Amino acid sequence: MQELENPIWAALNSAQQHFNIPTGAACRYPAEVAPFCAVAEQGVTLSAEDLAGVGDGYYFLGAMPSLPEGWSLQPLSGVLQMVYEGGPVEAPDASAIRVLAADDPAMVELTNIAFPGYFRSRTGEMGKYAGMHDEGGRLIALSGERMDLGQLREVSAVCTHPDFTGRGYARRLVEYIMYGMQQQGVRPMLHVGAANARAQGLYRSMGYVATRELPHARLVRV
Repeated sequence: MQELENPIWAALNSAQQHFNIPTGAACRYPAEVAPFCAVAEQGVTLSAEDLAGVGDGYYFLGAMPSLPEGWSLQPLSGVLQMVYEGGPVEAPDASAIRVLAADDPAMVELTNIAFPGYFRSRTGEMGKYAGMHDEGGRLIALSGERMDLGQLREVSAVCTHPDFTGRGYARRLVEYIMYGMQQQGVRPMLHVGAANARAQGLYRSMGYVATRELPHARLVRV
């Protein structure tokens, strides 16, 4: 599974090629879809022309480029990659789960509490997203699909509103998304903050195994 070493590049050059914006020696998603940029391997040199029009606010995960004068990479906390090694996932109770419209603004609102800036107005186009709502109709828990590498697909946007944590909503939604993947013959994988021991414990209990820690950095103009 060599593609897991460089998942953004792998996704943009396979199942999500329709999102790929060639950027010189790099490739990237449209900013309103996902703030990720990638190079084929560590140390690929990007020119000022390559980065023209890219702007601040993109992130690299895994392979890091060599940048021209006027640009730098701001190191961020590492990201632990985990791949599902368990058996068939049973269909969870989906009575309270709703598949969400790709342009539902409530997803951006909720994810901005947990990881602001990563979920964009068109991120919902990357795959299926599902959520749970309170009695007033407010979105309170979410999970979905983000990077698609073909036979591997990323479970992402796993978050619960702080007022509703500890009720098992995240587990149920992740199982729902995983079940759908398995029905399509796709193996689930995910990324989680290297320091987020609580989330890692949840995923391990569900059958995920850590594969590697990937470096993570923000592209900034200096």
